[in-house]
Amino acid sequence: MLHNLPFDTCSLQADTVQALEDTYAALRAKFNVSVPNDINLHIDEFETINANPDISLGGILQINNTVNELYLAFIKIHEHYHNVRSVTDVDFYVYKVWAFIKMKSDFGRVLIRKETFTDRIVSLIHHVELDFNDDKEFNKRFYVVTNDDQKAHLAMNWNFRNAIMDMANDMEMEALDHTLIISNNQPIDTEQTIHLAEFASKIAALRS
Repeated sequence: MLHNLPFDTCSLQADTVQALEDTYAALRAKFNVSVPNDINLHIDEFETINANPDISLGGILQINNTVNELYLAFIKIHEHYHNVRSVTDVDFYVYKVWAFIKMKSDFGRVLIRKETFTDRIVSLIHHVELDFNDDKEFNKRFYVVTNDDQKAHLAMNWNFRNAIMDMANDMEMEALDHTLIISNNQPIDTEQTIHLAEFASKIAALRS
């Protein structure tokens, strides 16, 4: 039911509302979730979120019973374009979901994603990514850049690196100090959100 959704549904298209309803029901069926009070996730501080123009926080869910606090932030994004064929301006809202994990370790500022062929070519010319001398398999799979090598090395220990090895190719992580966020930056989809929540829960279960 629309009035039971803990999200901003103003000006949404019917398919987006349906996606929110389906996703909320699936999350409640699989996880112990609640709507937190008085939590500020500081979404304006994260580059991967603010790459989307005209955003607002449409709702937050907390996944309970984790070692590290875990939240799902539902970001409402206003998109608009000019349709040349019909000579009209079109605007609509979409939702995207980010997982937020409050980690015990301080990462500094870090970007983590799967490494691409282009990354490898660029690295031959100008090597900027962070490598782990004892983990060649991780280095081969992931592209990591940071503003503080020492903090990142300490925070991204073997337990952490092992936990993220099966990260989906379209996912991206950004860390700012003790907060780690994860998303595929795609419009909300129930199956993908469940997968995101499962993956984030594995990281949130880490004790060190």
